[in-house]
Parts: sequence; structure tokens; C-alpha cells
Amino acid sequence: MCKLSVRVVPNSSRAGVILQSNGILKVSVMEPPDGGRANRALIKFLEKKLKIKTISIATGMHSKNKVVDFGENVSAEWVMGNLLAK
Repeated sequence: MCKLSVRVVPNSSRAGVILQSNGILKVSVMEPPDGGRANRALIKFLEKKLKIKTISIATGMHSKNKVVDFGENVSAEWVMGNLLAK
């Protein structure tokens, strides 16, 4: 099971992902945090970028800091490599 720490930045002008110096993924989404819209945008962005459908938020549903579960069949190295590839 691959779980990674993610910091979500809602209301961004564009969606994107960077790796912070502390090893946490910072994901910007264009949706506001109202009613879970930023959470749904986060999942949709990650699923589209990685082309997998097993992504869910494990902890932090009401926080900017989350733990995202990428599923059983992927490794942290694969996720990081594919998210951060140009």
C-alpha cells in the first residue's frame, strides 16, 4: 500500500505538483475548499496524471495536509517519478 503526505493548495490559478524540500508533495488545484470540491479536484488531478483509479484520501479530509492512498499495486517511487516527470 502506497501512502504519501500531500499538502493541497486550493484556489490556485492552475493545477500542478511540486516536491517540497521536506519531502511532501504540494498539489495546487483550481477549486475552492467549499463542500469538498478541492478534495475531489485533488483526486481527479492525481488520477488523470497517474492514469490509475485507486486513489483516495486516507486522512485529512478537512485539512490542507493529507495522507493520500495510491493503492496496493504501486510504489512510492513510481508515484513520485510519474507525478514529477516533466
